[in-house]
Amino acid sequence: MKNPSNKTASHEINRRRFLHLTAAAVAAPAIIGKAPAASAKQAFAGEELSVMVWSGNYEDAFRTAIVSPFNEKFGTKATTLGGWDQIVSTIKAAPADDPPFDVTVMEEMAAASGVSENLFAKTDLSKIKNLSAVQPWYFSTRAKEYDGYGVPFGLGFELPLMNTDQTGHLPLSWKTLWDPSLVGKLALDGSSFFYLLAATALAHGAKPGLGELYDWRPGMTPDPLFQKIEELRPAKWYHDGAELSFVMMQDQAAFAQIYSSDAFGLLRDGGPSFKAGIPDDGTVAYGEWYVKVRGTKHDELSDVFLDYILEKETQDRFLAITMSVVSRRDVTIPPHWKGYPVTNDDLARRINLIPIEGWKELQSRYGDFDARFKEALLKTSKG
Repeated sequence: MKNPSNKTASHEINRRRFLHLTAAAVAAPAIIGKAPAASAKQAFAGEELSVMVWSGNYEDAFRTAIVSPFNEKFGTKATTLGGWDQIVSTIKAAPADDPPFDVTVMEEMAAASGVSENLFAKTDLSKIKNLSAVQPWYFSTRAKEYDGYGVPFGLGFELPLMNTDQTGHLPLSWKTLWDPSLVGKLALDGSSFFYLLAATALAHGAKPGLGELYDWRPGMTPDPLFQKIEELRPAKWYHDGAELSFVMMQDQAAFAQIYSSDAFGLLRDGGPSFKAGIPDDGTVAYGEWYVKVRGTKHDELSDVFLDYILEKETQDRFLAITMSVVSRRDVTIPPHWKGYPVTNDDLARRINLIPIEGWKELQSRYGDFDARFKEALLKTSKG
């Protein structure tokens, strides 16, 4: 299989498509955002809207920075629901004309399943006036067949986190996981192995991007990714954010593989000695697109919401209390965010998105990956 993360093969085609989509959004006589605030508030006053987001810290931030101000602006009664990998199955289980929520977040696997099974509704992108402010990279990494299914709000990804009181001047890099001084001082995700494999490929892979990850096959010799993981000696293979927070705050671990949804809280609670950000060797990410769910009774308000989450003020508020990356190119970068990818070139150079086609390929061999990871995990517990 060719590397699904190829960043150049279809870049020009997708860039032209982005320019076409955004030109339509600018030129069309869209109603959204054109009406005076008072009349818009009157039009939607009291209307309900249910939005599915990632649960946990992300939901708290989304409710504070986005949903509450949206309700204040439009007089609506929007609410959030929190979930992860059960989002698609929840929609499938509900009647097509009575969805469990109106708008949902989706990453690449949810997008593939939702579109192929007709679980999502398209949006007329001419109604999304803020689309023209989005970095073109978000469209250059997405297949044409998904045009119209939602808007790109931003990215989630994995990050290295270090407690500099323990690590000293070690670099914020995935390669630091293998530093001899951190034996027995690592906190690693024991439940979602694809991201650790991706970080290993970025740190030690001989192929560009995530080439080693896509090319892995069971029984291959040599087996560079898993052999490097077998060299690690973590203090903890954690399975949720609470475990991760405990081992870091109790100084049981000095360096961790974390996710952006947990990063802001850990930086806040850990104080100035805690450091996190996108390292020079890059990182792996998943998309955070928001899309209408089939059968929503609040179609027009859903489109208003999709445009609202792309406003500069909205994304600035969210960025100020998270370690997420948001999709606009003109946002204000808060002081806590080190190494934020400001430009389109930054995104292309430092963010490795596992695209929809890549996830399909990896999931087709999930059982083989899982068995090999469990074997490697056992070896990491040996002295």
